[in-house]
Amino acid sequence: MERALAELPERHRAVVELRDVHGLDGAEVCMLLDLTPANQRVLLHRGRARLRVILEEAIA
Repeated sequence: MERALAELPERHRAVVELRDVHGLDGAEVCMLLDLTPANQRVLLHRGRARLRVILEEAIA
């Protein structure tokens, strides 16, 4: 998982790690990374989608 996360772009990785690894909520992530709620949701969605592809490729 760490290798897969390392392949994500920096901003995607930061949002995914804070939300899914550390369990922060969206408002906390927005505050820490100075993001709008909409931008945080987009980065999270794209980061999770890319992470899914990376992990699927790794097990195929």
